[in-house]
Amino acid sequence: MHEYSIMSQLVSALIEELDEKHNYKVKTVHIEVGEFTFLEPSALEFAFSVLIKDTVIKGASLEVKTIRSKIECGDCSYIGPVKYSEEPAFHLNIPIISCPECGSKPTLISGKETIIRNLTVTEEDDE
Repeated sequence: MHEYSIMSQLVSALIEELDEKHNYKVKTVHIEVGEFTFLEPSALEFAFSVLIKDTVIKGASLEVKTIRSKIECGDCSYIGPVKYSEEPAFHLNIPIISCPECGSKPTLISGKETIIRNLTVTEEDDE
């Protein structure tokens, strides 16, 4: 389960950046995850709930947004979404990406990233 490892790194980065001296509480952590990370949102949420116990962000919720993949073809200049094969074997292997316009090998320009986008916070007195 690589979701736990990735989430551990994200939670560590958040804790390192948050200053416990401020009078606010983190309510929601908003992350964006590329579809080619193959990270399962429910597994990320579970790992998050385990990792934040007894930390400055305890009690926060996690919101996961999926970033759709985008490719760019150097041969025909196509820029757009990846088109997947509907073959059942696709779901068992690492996908082979080709340009939907000309069939050549494109560059993946989005869909592999994992980003902490923002935090929703409230002042401690607002609860």
